[in-house]
Parts: sequence; structure tokens; C-alpha cells
Amino acid sequence: MSLFGNLGGATTSAPATNTLFGGTAGNTIGTSLFGTPTTNTAQTGTTATAPATGGLFGANPATTQATPSLFGGTATATAPATGGGLFGSTPAATTGTATAQAGTTGGLFGNAGTATDAKPSLFGTGTTTTTTQPATGGLFGNLGTTTANQQPAAGTTGGLFGGLGNTSTTAAKPSLFGAPATSTQQPATMGVPGTASASLFGATNNQAPANNSAPVNQTSGAFFDSLLARNKKQAEGETALGDLPSLQLGLGDLRQRLKKVGPATQGRPIDGKAHYFLAASGVDPGAAIRDLGAFGLGAQAERPQTGYGARDEVDVETYLSNLQQKTTLSMISDGLERSVRDFDSFLEENVTMEWEAQRKRIYQHFGIQPRNEAERASGAAREGGFGRSRRRGSQTPHATQNARSGLQRSIIGSPSRIGSHAPEFSDVEKDAGTSVSTFGSVEDRFLREKQEKLSEQVRYVNDARQHREPVYICRDFADLESRSGDKHAPHIVDAYRAMMEIVGENPHLGQVPKERAFAKKYLDPSTSSKNAVDMRKQILDGANRYLEKQFFDEVNALIAKYPQDANLGGKPDVVSKIKAYIRLRIARKTLVPDNTDLQSVNGEYIWAVVFYLLRAGFVNEAATYVNDMQHHFRSIDRTFPGYINSYASSEDRRLKRQMQDRCTSEYNQRIRNAPEGTIDPFRMACYKIIGRCDVSNRSLDNLNTDVNDWIWLQFNLARESAKELETAGESYGLPELQASIKEIGLKHFPKSPAEDTNGSFGMFFFMQILAGMFEEAIAYLYPFSYVDAVHFAIALTYYGLLRPADAFTTGNELLSYSTRGLPQINFGRMLGYYTRDFRAANAASAVDYLVLICLNADDAAGNGQAQAQLCHEALRELVLETREFSKLIGDIKPDGHRIPGVIEQRGSLIALGHEQEFVTQITHQAATYADDNGRTTDAVLLYHLAGDYDTVIAIVSRALSEAISLEIGEDPLRLVPIKPRADGEVANAQQGTSLSLAAIDDPVELARTMMSMYERDAMFLNHVRDQNRIACNILLKMSEIKDMIQRNEWAQAIDVIRSLDILPTDDCMGDPAKIRSYASKFSSLPQPVAINVPNLLMWTIICCTRQRERLLTGQFVGNTGTAREMLARLKQITVDLTTYTSQLRYRLPPHLIEALARASAD
Repeated sequence: MSLFGNLGGATTSAPATNTLFGGTAGNTIGTSLFGTPTTNTAQTGTTATAPATGGLFGANPATTQATPSLFGGTATATAPATGGGLFGSTPAATTGTATAQAGTTGGLFGNAGTATDAKPSLFGTGTTTTTTQPATGGLFGNLGTTTANQQPAAGTTGGLFGGLGNTSTTAAKPSLFGAPATSTQQPATMGVPGTASASLFGATNNQAPANNSAPVNQTSGAFFDSLLARNKKQAEGETALGDLPSLQLGLGDLRQRLKKVGPATQGRPIDGKAHYFLAASGVDPGAAIRDLGAFGLGAQAERPQTGYGARDEVDVETYLSNLQQKTTLSMISDGLERSVRDFDSFLEENVTMEWEAQRKRIYQHFGIQPRNEAERASGAAREGGFGRSRRRGSQTPHATQNARSGLQRSIIGSPSRIGSHAPEFSDVEKDAGTSVSTFGSVEDRFLREKQEKLSEQVRYVNDARQHREPVYICRDFADLESRSGDKHAPHIVDAYRAMMEIVGENPHLGQVPKERAFAKKYLDPSTSSKNAVDMRKQILDGANRYLEKQFFDEVNALIAKYPQDANLGGKPDVVSKIKAYIRLRIARKTLVPDNTDLQSVNGEYIWAVVFYLLRAGFVNEAATYVNDMQHHFRSIDRTFPGYINSYASSEDRRLKRQMQDRCTSEYNQRIRNAPEGTIDPFRMACYKIIGRCDVSNRSLDNLNTDVNDWIWLQFNLARESAKELETAGESYGLPELQASIKEIGLKHFPKSPAEDTNGSFGMFFFMQILAGMFEEAIAYLYPFSYVDAVHFAIALTYYGLLRPADAFTTGNELLSYSTRGLPQINFGRMLGYYTRDFRAANAASAVDYLVLICLNADDAAGNGQAQAQLCHEALRELVLETREFSKLIGDIKPDGHRIPGVIEQRGSLIALGHEQEFVTQITHQAATYADDNGRTTDAVLLYHLAGDYDTVIAIVSRALSEAISLEIGEDPLRLVPIKPRADGEVANAQQGTSLSLAAIDDPVELARTMMSMYERDAMFLNHVRDQNRIACNILLKMSEIKDMIQRNEWAQAIDVIRSLDILPTDDCMGDPAKIRSYASKFSSLPQPVAINVPNLLMWTIICCTRQRERLLTGQFVGNTGTAREMLARLKQITVDLTTYTSQLRYRLPPHLIEALARASAD
């Protein structure tokens, strides 16, 4: 199949091949995209015996000797074309003088008459035909016809590209722009007589007129016919150029325009060689120029009109009208697009729900574990709309709504069962590994007991804070931890006691720092400020003191354990205890390694005594001991007494510069020159400690030491002082110590719970606390034991030694870093997530933990307000989740006055100047949330506590209306009661002191209770609108009517209905004016009452019908005339109700009309 047909030399015996636009090369017919042409013969003058089938452009007439063309070829036929096409039916023609046999049918461009004086065309072969009937119908009318007798001349040239080879075809080729006229061609080759030339756009041949008797007249007639057609089109508003506007020009204007349109005169004559060259190639330059011009003109005419300059705009008013219409439509379109965007934004910001997170929370709540992590993560919601939002909008702490946005993660986390559960922090999830026992102890019972004791201690801390009493928080938490029985508990206790030394908490001396005593120093963002340097010095001094006290406690414990070997004697001073300790170590062969020589004087290892005195922190005692043994020390080392005396007298434990240099020089000489094993290792250790010699090697060689000794040496050698006072080798402070601790942790301690087997993580946590790496220590401990991490963080925050992160901007990571690179802990979320274990059972304890978030409200760096808002938001979430409104927010006394809740009792601890304002705000939000969720009793309590008494009556009326709307005989509506304020014995003791809405589940009883309370006190009643109060009273009477009907008290029910004055009863007696007045009242009824008017109508019908039956059956005892009068009155009530409903036909249900019709018929 060829795109343009068979353009090469083909014989008539070749098989037919398909072409894109129809026509096959050869004798047989190929399929065509625009229709199947009929079989044709190659002889001149023969006619087709079958009609051509229809194609896209109409029926192709039977033709002869056609050449393949892109837009159609020429054909010869005698039979008429039968099918219509897009451009109309094309007439058949014959070679020489061709006569159309029938009028052609209409097409898009009308019936194109045949052209005279055939010229090679860009879009098909132009030949001459003669028509006997005018062409009818078309979009552009009749374009005129011409007649001529022509015969092809041999050796002619083709269209745009000329003949491309020998072509012999028999099939007709349809043309894109109309039916080609017919011609008879003889084979001709390019430049060789006898061959026809094929064109890319159609077989176009230059044909000389033959046997033409009157060519001039025919040409002139066609020309004037064409002018007539153009004038007719102009009169009808049509132009030859399509939609282009017409111009009325004079002859002079036309002459000038034609000069401009005509070809420009060239400066030099055209070289004739180009014409011969193109002619030899089969290209006619003149025909090509005309075809290209016609093509450009047609394309210009077919351009769609855009903008405001439409053809119909003939004046300014039309233009302005169209402009206004387009502007209005544009505004409407913009409004619709803006509405769509706003709706999408609303969905994404307010209605978005994290379905995958909700599913995980449900799994966690019920303890369901997916089969694998991949399955749980496979359904992660990534879509917008009702799935997880893709937007990363800014989350500000002010974005607090009744229903939290999906873009903001919950502060307190989703509730879950106690014990092992998945963490909420993203970085903890990443580090937790795959251990089953991810968090703490596997035994939930022990963990629960531990949490209960710790929560009681936290409650005591808050009570003491409110009463301005001292709190020994580290001591209390350490005592509880020591009784927990965990494997890591000893290290946690050591960390608490180390903190006591750092902050100066000493219960024995009654010394305790104030709340947030160190916040100003520790939270100073500048690491080189005086506050930061003082804080680092305090950390180093505290760590040294604790390690020294810890060692001395070990000394005393060992002596007490082995008193005989220690042989302490009757003078238990510090030196005697150290000597006894050395004797115990010697006896147990743990003092030094084997084959180590120690210098002794009178049986005492004096260097060991000095070292252990320094190790225990007794520097002055060590100097006194050296001075007492001065003659012995001078005989051994005459310069050492001067060193230790200078060391003891210095506040920062430093030697003077000259003495420091001399001490370092002596130390280095002995290390280099002394033979191995000849120097007492305790002597070299004393030099290292006092003179800070060889700081790069911070270890005690040739001594049996443990990890605590190594840690003490690191802290003992560290100094925080001005860098200009130290040499490069002596620079070793707290930052270098922290880097060393961090490196050790990466090498020797577990990084996740899966790697820990014996609780060794506690040791690294202890080292981090000693080094002042408080944030890193909490983040490290959290995956191993989140309970201990939370309470240690509370103790640190209480003293201001924990840098909090802004939970609204730092994401969901436990440990993050500030812009200055300082570590910070997500303290608020950590406390919120911790309350998951118990807040459902003990909401008051959860409040005690959440109010601790406001400990950071004094942050001077600008984070304090964000922490206070975080605390308030957490309390809101707690209230809405637990629904412990009476316990958390407050309760109502029988006289209507409020009982403060736990949050209000802790108001002074949550950084509020006006506690009542916050409680009112949170109460309003909780009340709205409860009302939206259909918890009527909760909403009534909360709105009453918020002082919105009118809304209380409105909610009660709505619930009462729903209860009345139920059909008689159905189960009554029950409300969900609120949770009681207290349980057990406390609840029994509080009976009579509160309204106890927890026992009310009947809407009628709730309405009676609230209305009686408000009517007794004018303070409440004055805040209730008369409309709501009247509506509630009417609904209460409707409830009584319903109860009477259920008890078959028909007459009493009718009396109560009459008292409501809503329906026409006895007083109307068929008066249309009165009935219309009752009907006009319907629109002014409150909504809860109007909803139940149909029920009231039905009840009235029932009462009248049943009462009439009772009277007719003789159950009425009395005067017969009175009975007849009552029957007539009841009948009249039914008739009046019928008239009443007719005036409210479309406001009442149809079954009422049917019931009234039956009652009237009876």
C-alpha cells in the first residue's frame, strides 16, 4: 500500500494496491479511505457499467485513464454519480465533448461547474465538461459552468512536481476539494513524448484546446456567469472569501487594489533557464504560483473569527453588548472556578480524614497486629479529597478548630492500650527496630503499677506547685525508680542522683532550687555567653561531685561488708577509711595488676592514699596528708607537695602557669626516661590529675579501674575557661567531653531495643546525663523505656534543663535541632502520647501531665507562648476525647450553680491570666462538638457551664421535639447520659451535691429538670429568650398529651390541646375567619413546635373519634341532650380541622387529609 498511490512506472497487469486517498495502480480496484471506486476501463470513450459507491467526498463517477493524486485524480464516466458527498456530487464527463446526464445534487460548496480551458491544477486535473442543467443548491451557490472541446496533447507536462514516471491506472481518484473533471490521457513520460506526468496533488495536464468551435464565447459566458454569481452572493451577504467582511469599492479603488494584489515587477528579467529546468522536471511555474495563491487565499478565508471583532458586530452598540456579555460570562466562569477551588480547599483542610492512620489507631486500640509491615503500609493514603491531603500548608498554633484539621497531627495521640504499642514519633519508629518488646517491660501489670505510682507523684508535684511548696522532684522519682525492679533501674537512679548534684537538690540540708531555676542559663542560645559558660561549669562540677560521692559510698560499703579485712580501727576519719579500703583491695589482689611495684613508707602506700583521696573528692584532706608526710614525700619527690598545695588552694583546680609547665615537664621526663615498672602508677596518676598532664591520653595506666573511674577521670580533667588561657594541648572542656561520650556510645552501647539484652543502655544514658547531653539522653532512653524517659524529662523541665521544641513547626520527631544546631525535645507531644495508656480510665491524671507542658511557658526566646498554646490545645483534645465533662470542666449543683472541674482547679498552672475565660472557651468548643455529635446531655451540661442558658433550652426543646415525633407505641427516645463526676464511694459521698445528669436519659425528664431549675432562678431565666421558653413549655404539654392518649384519656387530652391554642377547637364553630387566623399562626410557630403540629392534628383526630365512639356506645352517663351536643361539637372540631388542613395543604402530610376525611365521614 502506498501513501500517494503508485507513482512509479506500473503496468496494467500489476495487482491492485491500496492507497490512502483512493485509487489503485493497475487494473483491479483497491480499497480507499474515502470510498471504493468502481472498476474502470483504460480505453477512451468507454463507459462504466456500475455506479461508484459513496466516499467521504461523494460518489466517484466511472472514469478512464486516471493518474494517482494526493487529493484525487481525474476520471471519465458516462453513468451519473449517485452518492452525495461533503462537497456535493460530481458530474461525470467524457473525453472531448462531455455531457452531464443529470443534475448533480447539493454539497457543502454547491455544484461546482466544469471549468473551461483546462489548466494544470495544484489540487486535481482541470478539464472541460459541458452540462445541460444548472447545478443546484450549495453553501456558496452556483459557481458557473463553461464548455469546451479539448483533447490531450502528447508530451505535456504535469502539475506542481510533474510526471514522476510511467503510470497507467483505471480507477477513479477522488479529490479532496471536489470531483475532478474527466479527461482522456495518453501515456507520456517526463520529457519523452507519449508519457503522461503524475502530480503529487493530482494528475494535472497541460492540454491544448482541440476541435473547439467557439472558445471565446464560451469563456466569456462563463466569466459573466461567475460575476453574476458573485454579485448575487454579495447581495445575500455572502462573499467569495467566506466570513471576511465585504467592501464596497469604486472602479478606481478596485484598480489600485488590483495593482497591489498583482505580482510585483521584478528589477531584472527572469532567467529562462529556470523555466526550462522546471519544465523538464515536470513542474509548471505558473500553475504552481496560482495553486499556492489559491491555497493561501482559501486558508485565509477559512480562519475562524476570534476576539471581539466578529462579523456581526457592525456598530458600536453591538460591540459593547458582546463585550459586556463576554465579560459577564467570564466573571461567572471565574466565580465557578473560585467556588471549586474553595470547596476543594475546604475538603482538604477541614474534612480530610487520614483513613490509614485511623485504621492503625483502631488496630492499636484493639491490639490487632497486621500480618506484616508491608501490608500495613501498602494502603497508605496518598490521595487528596477525603484521603490524605497532599498539601503542605503552614501549620500555625492558632489553627484550632472544633474539628481538628487533617493537616495538624493530634497532640495527645490516638488512645491505645497500656504496654507494648507502636510509637508515634517518626524518628523513634525508625530507630525502634523489629523487637517485639519495644517498650520497657513485657509485663503490663508491673508497668501499670509503676505508672500509677508515678502519676500520684506528678499530682503531688502539681499540688506543691500551686501551694508554692518546695519539691524534691529528682529524689522522689529516684525513690520510685529504685523500687521498680527493672534491670536498668540502677542506672536511672544514678542519673537522678547525678542531677541532684548538678542542680543542688539536697534534702538533708533542706536545699532545693526553685522551679525553672536554670532555664535562663541553659536556654541561652549563645554558646559563648556567660550564662552558657556558667552552666557548663555547673554541669562539670556536679558530675564530679556525684562521681566522687559515689566512689566514697562504695568505699564505705566495702568496709562495712568486710570489717575484719579492712581493720579500720577506732578513728574513722577519711584518711583511715581510704587506708582501710587500700588494705581490702590488697587483700583481694585487686589494687594493681601483678608484677607492679608500689612505693611504701612504713607499710603505707602513700601514693595510693593520695590518689584515692583525690578520687573521693577530698582534695584538702589529700593536701593535709602530704603535708603531714612531707619529710617522706620530699625524700621521694620534693616538688610534689608544692603542686598539691597549689591545686587544693585553687578554686577551679588549676596550677599556676609556671608550676603547670614544670609539672608537665617532669611528668613527660619520667614517662620517657624511667625504666618500665620502676615508677609507681599511682604517682603518675596523681601527676596527671593535679597537673592535667597528657590530656590527650585520658586513661589510668597500670591500674585496676572500672568504668566509673574512667568516667571520673574524663570529668576531672575537663575545664571550662577562656581559650586564650590554655595551650592547644590543654584545651579540653565539656563540648570535647560530649563528643567523646557520643563516640563511645556509637561503638559500645546498643542503638535500639533489639540490640539490648541486659539493660546496658541505662549506663550510656547515665553517661549522657553526666555530660549535660539532656536532650540526646531523653531521645536515647525513649525507645527502651518511654515511662522513665517521660518522667526524667519532667524533672529536667521542672528545673529548666530541657530545651523544648515547637510542636507546631518541628513535625512529629522526638529529637530535632534548632536553627543554631542546638538539640531540642518535643516535650509537649511526648507527654500527650504518654497519656494514651491511662487517660480513658483516669482523665484527671492526664490533666496533671498535660499542665506540665506549661512549664516551658517562660521561655524568653519566643517559644513560651507556643508552649502555652500547645498545652491548651492538648487539654481541648483531652476533653473532647474522654467526654469526662463533669470531671474535667465541672458539674452543676441542684440550684444550678457550677462545681469547678479539674482543669479549672489547675488554672493557675496553665499560664492563663483569666482561668475562667479559658474554661469558658474550651467549654463552648466541647459543647459545640458534643452537640454536633448528637450527645444532647453532654451539650446541655457544657452550655450550662459556659453560661449559654438560652442554647440549653433550645437543645432541650430539639431533643424533646424528636421524642414527641415518634409514633405512639414506638420505643421512647433515649439519650446517652454523661459520665459521672466520681465513681464508687466518692460518688456516694457526693450524692445530693450535684445535679447528676449522668442518670438522665429521657428527653422529657431532662427538659422538665432544666426548665424547673431555670424558672426558680431569675438569673438563669433572664438569659432565656421567650420564644425558646414558650416552645419548651408547649412541647412539654405535647408530651403530656401523648401520655394521655396512651392512657386512653381522650377528653383530658382534648382539653390540653385546646389550652395550647394551636388548632381550631370549640371556639371556632365553623367560622372561616377564626380558622384562617389559626392557619396564619402556623408560620410563626417555633420550629420544634411546628414539626409536631401534624402529630398534634392526628392526636386530636384520634381523641375526637374515640370520644365519639365512647359517647355513642353509651359509656357516657348523664343527660342525653348534653351527649348529643358533645357529639356535635366533636364533629364540628373534625370539620374545622379539615378546613384548617386545606389551608395548609402543602405543609402537612397527605395521610392527615385521609384521616380527617374518614373522621368526617363517620
